Amino acid sequence: MGANLRKLRGEASQIILVNVLTVLPALPISRADAFQKIGPLGKETTNHSAARVDSRFIQVQPVPADETSLIRSFGQTRAILLIHGLQIHPGNKREVIKATFRSWQMAHSQLVDTLAPEADIFAFAYSENVPLERIVSESRLKDNIRKLGELGYTQIVLIGHSAGGLIARQFVEDYPDSGVTKVIQVCAPNGGTSVAHMDTGVPSIQRPFLYCLTKEYRAVYLQDRAYKKIPPSIQFVCVIGDGLGSGDFLISSTSQWPKDLQDQGIPAVALHTNHFTIMHSKTQAKKITEIVLEDLPRWNESQVMSMKKSLK
Repeated sequence: MGANLRKLRGEASQIILVNVLTVLPALPISRADAFQKIGPLGKETTNHSAARVDSRFIQVQPVPADETSLIRSFGQTRAILLIHGLQIHPGNKREVIKATFRSWQMAHSQLVDTLAPEADIFAFAYSENVPLERIVSESRLKDNIRKLGELGYTQIVLIGHSAGGLIARQFVEDYPDSGVTKVIQVCAPNGGTSVAHMDTGVPSIQRPFLYCLTKEYRAVYLQDRAYKKIPPSIQFVCVIGDGLGSGDFLISSTSQWPKDLQDQGIPAVALHTNHFTIMHSKTQAKKITEIVLEDLPRWNESQVMSMKKSLK
């Protein structure tokens, strides 16, 4: 109980910090400025290029005998992998380079308990000292997902919150034959967010990760990877937080469900919630579970247009 309370307090502090950052004026950042800080598409021009990516992978439901063990429930064919997003660590460089799970990824969280009857649940955590592209290519994520296939799961669902949704997206774009069958992006900044401009309270070692979430960087990233598409064999859905009517408080609706995904017929589900509470809410946990179970083929043009109109 004490450990869980400490985790919740830490996440509450994170919410307060980001709330403060969002009311500060955004610092202007150009393409050249962004690439000077982190290098084009993650090829850093600073000593961050030598940084090591730390990652952890655990099973949270059913709970195995020890963290290194993985077990498939009898008759269960679906595995869900939870991937977290950004957490700022003010003045704490050691936390930035450690892979740390969020409370909603752990056993007996609201989300895990709601999903558990429908799947075995796993969690992935990563250090936040390099851009997202390097997390996908240099972490053990590919090996972790391969293990799920070896256990006999025929459905592998990635649920990524915020930046975790971007990791899930790039993973299936780069590794279409990995065995992943569905991706659920939750409040993901596909088009970037102005919060990523902020330097206040952000350790220098975390800035490469933060800056790759800027609108400018994401625009270049998407342009340079325009040839990459969501594999047709993989169901993909954007969960849009629209608690403010035009976004989830941190990320606009158009960033969460951008034109490049609309053009691919990627479906979207709008939930009246915000960026901070969606992974902790009982109501939203039920909605996410429904999305896991629902058949979600690509949308036609009229379906996309209908959703776009409803978001205005």
